[in-house]
Amino acid sequence: MAKVLDVIMLVAVALLGYLAGRRFPHVGGRISRWGSRCRAAVVRPPGPWRRRSRLLFVAGAFAATAPVWPITQPAVADDRLEPAEVAVVVPVVLVFPVAWALLGRSRPYAWRVAVALVACVAGWSLWTVAFGSFGTPPTMDDGLRWYLIGTGTIVACASTVEVWHRRPPRRPTTAWLAGALGWAIGVAATVTVPVVGDQQLPPRDAVLPLPPAMAVAHEEARCGMPGGYGFGPRSCFRRFTISATDGTDGTDGTNGMDVRELARRLGEHLRQTKGWPVAWDEVSAVAVGCRPGGWLDPYELCLDLRPDESTSTVTLRLAYDNRREPVVY
Repeated sequence: MAKVLDVIMLVAVALLGYLAGRRFPHVGGRISRWGSRCRAAVVRPPGPWRRRSRLLFVAGAFAATAPVWPITQPAVADDRLEPAEVAVVVPVVLVFPVAWALLGRSRPYAWRVAVALVACVAGWSLWTVAFGSFGTPPTMDDGLRWYLIGTGTIVACASTVEVWHRRPPRRPTTAWLAGALGWAIGVAATVTVPVVGDQQLPPRDAVLPLPPAMAVAHEEARCGMPGGYGFGPRSCFRRFTISATDGTDGTDGTNGMDVRELARRLGEHLRQTKGWPVAWDEVSAVAVGCRPGGWLDPYELCLDLRPDESTSTVTLRLAYDNRREPVVY
């Protein structure tokens, strides 16, 4: 029975093809002519690169960044770009395509370079969504940096080749000069992309020097401690044990009861001189605060200040915290 159905299906398809050929004898020719007309409209003979084509190229490059837009990124993702980051990163990504839209002179050469640049933009967008990470160490900065290096090199080489082969040489136009300025801005943006690797030891000058009435009794700096002292197993921290030199360390018979005042004064000093956003807990006399990293830098430098009444000292700990570390369930 199955073989009979297969034969019937084959006969029906053959009959349908025969009837279609009888009814539309020149379908193939019509399709070929239509394709030729489309190709003639798209692939124009050599000539100047028109303004409409330049705008179309920029629009295509912008559309290629769609995978990183907030509305298209996964709703729940630890490594997604925040809307504010997208608002900064996307213009940076489009710097070199816009520069080529101003530097390109003649087709079809300009279009070929434009297609390569749009492909680079799309590749960066897809890589960022699929493989970019804000883990430890993050890779978002690496992807953007290598994209900018690649597209900047393409634009520089393409512009050089086009100028070299232009005969006779012409004076630079305003658009060409604007494109050269855009390329220079892209180079500057490439240099400003932060190089974020593994966590480093927090700098000493984040809290030092101390006021004259305080002194560092002990200092310790380590990385990769078990448990990370609350900042993750791969964190690096710097810990200071601070004592007072004006009688608030218990040497005046107060048995260290003024150590909270010492901690409060230290926290106020760090707020005023170092700009630390210290949040003070009046009950436990513990102060904490974090400084956000730069753009594409997920690390925050955090401060933890705790009075120790048993030793009449204040323990101040600095550590980097990656709050965007992907959570594995």
